[in-house]
Amino acid sequence: MALPSLIMHRTSLSSCNATGLVLKNQSRTHKRGAVTVAASLKTMDSDVPAVARDDSDLPLREIPGGYGIPYVSQLVNRWRLLYIEGEPKYWENRMKNLNSTVIRTNMPPGWPWTDSRCIMFLDQKSFPTVFDYDKVDKYKAFAGTFMPSTSYTGGQEMCAYLDPSNKKHEQLKNYCFELLKLSSSKWAPEFHSAISRAFLQWEHKLSQKQPALVAPTLPEFMFRFLVNAMTSADFDDPKIPDSEKPTCAELQKWVGFQLIPIGNTKAAPLYVEELLHVAPIPAKLTKGGYDKMVAFLQNYAQETLALGLSHGLAEDEIVHNLIFFLILNGHGGFCRFLPVVIREVGRIPELQAELAAEVRAATAASGGQVTMKAVMHDMPLLTSTVYEALRFNPPVPYQYARAKKDFTISSHDAKFEIKKGEFLGGVNFMVSRDPKVFTSDPDKFVPTRFMGPEGEKLLEHLVWSNGRQTDESSVHNKQCAAKDIVPLTGRLLLAEIFMRYDSFKTEGADGKLAFTSLQRRTDL
Repeated sequence: MALPSLIMHRTSLSSCNATGLVLKNQSRTHKRGAVTVAASLKTMDSDVPAVARDDSDLPLREIPGGYGIPYVSQLVNRWRLLYIEGEPKYWENRMKNLNSTVIRTNMPPGWPWTDSRCIMFLDQKSFPTVFDYDKVDKYKAFAGTFMPSTSYTGGQEMCAYLDPSNKKHEQLKNYCFELLKLSSSKWAPEFHSAISRAFLQWEHKLSQKQPALVAPTLPEFMFRFLVNAMTSADFDDPKIPDSEKPTCAELQKWVGFQLIPIGNTKAAPLYVEELLHVAPIPAKLTKGGYDKMVAFLQNYAQETLALGLSHGLAEDEIVHNLIFFLILNGHGGFCRFLPVVIREVGRIPELQAELAAEVRAATAASGGQVTMKAVMHDMPLLTSTVYEALRFNPPVPYQYARAKKDFTISSHDAKFEIKKGEFLGGVNFMVSRDPKVFTSDPDKFVPTRFMGPEGEKLLEHLVWSNGRQTDESSVHNKQCAAKDIVPLTGRLLLAEIFMRYDSFKTEGADGKLAFTSLQRRTDL
């Protein structure tokens, strides 16, 4: 998730031991496949606490794994990763069989698009290599070994694909920092307006005795929210003809078509999936919806676009990067992250009761209004719960980089030599469940994990954002500039839910996640 963010105050959790919430027995275990991340790592040889271990004591190893037969092995690895074993089992199996958390493998898409050879990091100690800018370059590494055609983005290279050493990266990221700073006063009220509409739609479905699917309602309301909060356009202005408004579905297609070579539709037959991985989808198939978004911003967000000129950017650079930030980075990331928050909290009734009490107490001083101040300072359990959702299922699955010199890296158990030019990647899901860092139930959803002095220390190991949660996003790094606004928005979601409902239930997951119950407040 690379949407640039406000420089927000990071909520202190150091004084939050007194919450009284006891959820150990209600913590959820998330297992996909027979072997859990923790179990895989614990089978490896080491009795020494890895975080404190001196690297000089570690043996030097060849990086295990390999790339196999050209083309054939790329195909086999892709099938195993995307269809046969799936994630995280693909990584768990290799970690166990190779007795290493640093491995060589092929990553999609491979032939005929790219060189698929990657060194992948699966633990907390090796993973930070991908954002060590003395050692790595980030140019064209946003989506792995693959970069979609710039015909999807008006012929422009997007900020997400630029290395921080590029002057254009500095200009574009500064522009987005300014946009989000200006949006700070609108963020909470616009979110309230958008989510209130979503609540009405979900309630209507339930009143008809139907499950209320989280999608497409959630993507629709997040699309309107981001346009209204981050630009000077008003998507709900009745003076704007509907024929001139872009649709969420059209822009989701724009995202999906350009990234399908590295993904899995989970719907199409295997032969269709493989065709999509080897044959480019022409950008012109999304041109209608994308061009409508360009025209909408040019006609109704002129103030927002004008801000980019003061950063030395050309008009084309501004509008196309703005769409990328809003839709692919922002909207796409939120639509992966917020359902995880809903799903995990929906599974724990005891947590919902505690969150409802905390939210209502924190908003009492503002007359029941959910404010930025309240969610930033006065809701420690809610804050920890949202951080745990980011750890449990990171919205960004991978981080990538290319070595710009020879160097040595360390895992918990060994040292490895990296050569200049080798492509590197980190698997966020595995790294976020490293049992040598998250020593208490790493495969369980533990809402209180980030509370208190010890919990706050763990924020250093929350790395979903292409950097540590304790780091500062800047023009000199590739850390998601929204590393603070993303968890803040997750807090806003839960606060709005518990200002309206006493409890809720869900079923399903991913695209089939649905509310089965929304119990309105009984104390009003």
